[in-house]
Amino acid sequence: MSRTSLIAVVIASVLTVVGCTSSIQSDYDHQADFTTYSTFAWFDKPETGKTPTAGANQIVDGRIRRAIAENLIAKGFSQTSPAKADVFITYYTSLSSQLRMYSTGWGYGGYGRYWGYGYGYWPGWGYGGTYTYYEGTIIIDIIDGGKRQLVWRGVVTKALNKKSSSEEKIDKSITRVMLDFPPT
Repeated sequence: MSRTSLIAVVIASVLTVVGCTSSIQSDYDHQADFTTYSTFAWFDKPETGKTPTAGANQIVDGRIRRAIAENLIAKGFSQTSPAKADVFITYYTSLSSQLRMYSTGWGYGGYGRYWGYGYGYWPGWGYGGTYTYYEGTIIIDIIDGGKRQLVWRGVVTKALNKKSSSEEKIDKSITRVMLDFPPT
């Protein structure tokens, strides 16, 4: 295998591992009684009437909202008007670039006769480098409708690739973070 081919295989392997990893975290208000919540509505900013995340990519916004709503409905919640909602739902996204460093190398040791005794030297080589990848974070907040206080937060962070904004990838990420809601 040529040196260039070996380097390409190592880089592809590292990118594959990074692309498959994600971090899921959640936290909640231990004083909140989650059994009293059964309806939800989307939280809109009062001054603009727009969601905090309605930005340039409304397609991704729709996918995230649909995935969150489907998860809540599967858990027995029903969507209603903001005036009747037990909880409000909102989410935030962020994108950051990350720098990853890697190194690899190989070589041979000495050689000899009989049971490994001998002398000699055999050369080896090493290679290192860096690459930049993007990491996306979705933060889902669930707010008590009466108290207007945060009662649950779920966070999913994942290395992104060209297919990360596909509906299937978003559904999987949202489903994984929503597994911890409501807390038991």
